[in-house]
Formats: sequence, C-alpha cells, structure tokens
Amino acid sequence: MKDDYSTSYTLLNRACADNDAKAWEELISFYKQYIYVIIRSMNIAKSDAEDVQQQVLVQLWKYLPTFDKEREGTKFRYWLSRVTRNQTINFIRKQKSYESKLNKAKDFNEVDQEIPIAEIEEREKKEWELFISNKAMENIRSHFSDKAIEAFSLARKGMSPNDISEKVGVSADSVYKYISRIKLKLIEEIKYLRESLDF
Repeated sequence: MKDDYSTSYTLLNRACADNDAKAWEELISFYKQYIYVIIRSMNIAKSDAEDVQQQVLVQLWKYLPTFDKEREGTKFRYWLSRVTRNQTINFIRKQKSYESKLNKAKDFNEVDQEIPIAEIEEREKKEWELFISNKAMENIRSHFSDKAIEAFSLARKGMSPNDISEKVGVSADSVYKYISRIKLKLIEEIKYLRESLDF
C-alpha cells in the first residue's frame, strides 16, 4: 500500500514536464476521490457529479503543465481544488433549465469574492482532512476483523465500551484493545498519506 504513494511527487513532475499519459493516470488516481468530494460539496447531484469530474479532469490535463510547483507556498492540492471549484461553478452556470442551480452558482461566486482566500483555503483544508481520514480508514480496514471495525465505528459515534461490548459480543477489554490498535494504525496511516499526497 505504501509504495502506491511513494512516487506521487515524481509522477507530478513527469506529468507536468513530459505530458506522460501513464504518469497522469497514476497521479490522478490518487486525487480522483478528493475531486469528487469537492464537486459533491457544491451541491452537485450524484447523477451529474461524474460528468463534472470528467470536465475537471480535462481541464487538469490541459493546464497541468502550467502548475508552478516551485513557487513558494504552492501546494498541488490547493491548485487542484481551485480548478475543481471553478469547473463546478461553470457546470452549474450552464444548467440554465435548473434555476436553483444557477442561484447556487451565483452564491458560490459571491462567497469566493467576499471571503478572503485564507478562509477559502481553510474550508478546502477541512475537506482535505476528511478525505485523508476516510482514505486512511479505507486503507487499514483489511488489517482488522469486522468486529474490531464495528467496535471502533460505534466508539466514534459516542457509544460506551460496555454498550459496544454487548452489541458486538466481545469483552469490554477487547473493545478497548480494538479501539487502541485501530487508533494507532489510523494515526500512522494518516501521517503517511499526508506525507505522500499533500505536497
């Protein structure tokens, strides 16, 4: 699993410099889900989200060589977020038959013009953190039993270890061990994903 992300920066360099289709496909596979999260967060219906995602990917392919990775403070995911957001707004604008979507596009434009860039980036950072957490959980799931995953999930929802013990059918001591082991693995995976993908 870890090798999957180890060359992501190298892939970015290859995709930017050489228009390398294979590098592009590998690179975008890491971020495709995040792009989808941004699109859906802008109230795009599931039925339209894949179409918007395709439009975003076309724009990313077209403009990737213009991404200045050497510029201080520039992160690929911030640039990716801006391209995704702009393409989503363009999609909403084009849906003239859906008045409510046009209003949402107007609202997004007004928000982006009135809110300082730092606040917009903070919102995107929260979406990124959620994406990384979900991806980390997805990556470590196979390391634990179904009971352990269920116990951890119930603990995150606020259920007490004794209640979890009854529901899952294991001792309270086992519940504590499950939660502790999964937390440690999750923290390790989140750290790894941040180092590998957040550049």
